[in-house]
Amino acid sequence: MAQQHFVVTGATGHIGAQLVHALLAQGHHVTAVARPSPRLDALRQVGAAAAPGNLHDVAFLTQVLRMADAAFQMIPPNGTAPDVLADMQQGADALAEAVQAASLRRAVNLSSARADQPVGNGPLFLRQEGRLNAIDGLAVAHLRPAYFMDNLLANVSLIKRLGGVASAMRPDLPLAMVATKDVAAKAAGLLGGSAPEPHAVHYLLGPRDYSMQEAAAIIGQAIGRPELPYVQLSYERAEQGALRAGMSASMAGLLNEMIRVMNEEKKVVRNVRTAASTTPTTLEAFAQTVFAPAFQCVQ
Repeated sequence: MAQQHFVVTGATGHIGAQLVHALLAQGHHVTAVARPSPRLDALRQVGAAAAPGNLHDVAFLTQVLRMADAAFQMIPPNGTAPDVLADMQQGADALAEAVQAASLRRAVNLSSARADQPVGNGPLFLRQEGRLNAIDGLAVAHLRPAYFMDNLLANVSLIKRLGGVASAMRPDLPLAMVATKDVAAKAAGLLGGSAPEPHAVHYLLGPRDYSMQEAAAIIGQAIGRPELPYVQLSYERAEQGALRAGMSASMAGLLNEMIRVMNEEKKVVRNVRTAASTTPTTLEAFAQTVFAPAFQCVQ
């Protein structure tokens, strides 16, 4: 396979970092784009070219994208922004303008399995699909992953402090859950292949659905606490916890909005899992290989 040059935005996140490693392992040149941080420095140390900068800066993004064969694009939410959706809109505008100015020809865009749902999407910014589809000459594939298993890592400190897994989510609500490493693997495959079918959509729904109650039991087995409980919090208590964790009122409110719609199952169309949308990592495997080591690292 010929070496190509890929740009990965949001490179220090769960998906971005794993994607950078996967593309480097395939022998490609990778430019990792993110705000300056030790995590970006770590990607430079394993062979990526680091491009520290502001994802709202059109000129910066244009320069980075201009020499790329293809790019992975995402709009990371700023959980401390006073208006999270407005902040993401600025990032989306900048990224789309830069793609057009740089004459980028291929891209993989991170979207969500909720992209077809008009309401209750919380901090998920889902209007970028149409914006990218409208750019002449750009062949873009959209990834629509389900709820990330990695979101459960937020419970590490809760288990240490309170002895249980907790959120405002209904304990019995079935959720499609996918490991971010499987999302990164799909992105790597699409980037390293031929140009995607225009406006292609790829759902990534994990191996099966899990409830939060079942997730707590699986995590409990992995960390040696088989009786680990799941506690459903009130929306008010969940919002207070998010604020204490450093989120802005905007972010905390958006998360509650999304969970409320999911709990009430309003205007929710369940995606049918197919062979193409089924990903390999089970929650049991994630709990053993990712959650348990993270839990052991926290005192």
